Amino acid sequence: MPADHTVLLQAGRFALSLAPAVGGSVSWFRCDGRPVLRDGDPAAADPLRMAAFPLIPFAGRIDQGRFEFAGLQVRLPPNLPPEPHAIHGQAWQSPWRVEAATTDRAVLGYEHAPDAWPWRYRACQTFVLDGDGLKVDLAVTNLAATAMPAGLGWHPYFPAAGARLEADVGVLWPASAGEARPLKAGERADLRRERAVAGLDLDHVYSAGPRGARLTWPGRQVAVHASPELAYLVVYAPKGADHFCVEPWSHVPDAVNRPSAGTGLRVLAPGETLSASVFLGVAGTPPPAD
Repeated sequence: MPADHTVLLQAGRFALSLAPAVGGSVSWFRCDGRPVLRDGDPAAADPLRMAAFPLIPFAGRIDQGRFEFAGLQVRLPPNLPPEPHAIHGQAWQSPWRVEAATTDRAVLGYEHAPDAWPWRYRACQTFVLDGDGLKVDLAVTNLAATAMPAGLGWHPYFPAAGARLEADVGVLWPASAGEARPLKAGERADLRRERAVAGLDLDHVYSAGPRGARLTWPGRQVAVHASPELAYLVVYAPKGADHFCVEPWSHVPDAVNRPSAGTGLRVLAPGETLSASVFLGVAGTPPPAD
């Protein structure tokens, strides 16, 4: 199927729209016709204005786009000007193909040819709706002849109006280049008790616990669960914005420049695959009938 083919999935109370041409993004995800993720703007052709997009083959930034791996000096161009860094890999700014689609399941694929990122790889997203919500399976396979550093993440946007957030999070991982020492979250950044999103002003990477995150609105609750490979949780809640993000990642920012153990960076041998899953479980009452 062509890259610009729009995919609509439906299962019970849930409906999902995908925009493969816009970085393999989710356009919207709704329950009973109401947004679970924010409604995106496919006409903008910009993943940053959509409901969610994938982070492959790395999540977050690589400082100044530079790192050394196995004796190879890699120089990536900045891809979110005016920021000088490389961020979130290549897949989110590239068209994907629809490889399979039924009424409640779709598979999107993307293959990267070597360029400034000198490894060939294949990325895959599988979206499945069921009676409880949405499952997203992410995968990246090293198609190069040499080992490749790799990571995964998913970047959903949630509507902020009326939202409250609680998350099973631990230490903070600072974003500064070369720093790999986790820090204890202070009171302002502690999400282990439920907080009103309107009162937050956060852009933090946390180590993630197994209970995930719980997001609530009047009459609606969303549980964000990730597989163990996604051991970090990014919470981006800018003050006064109409959205916030709760993003499962497999590694800390700039992991390729942080040699210490425990930062989550994976090294894939030729032909090896890294895979992970995110599940959005939705509970709540339907809106009243007109």
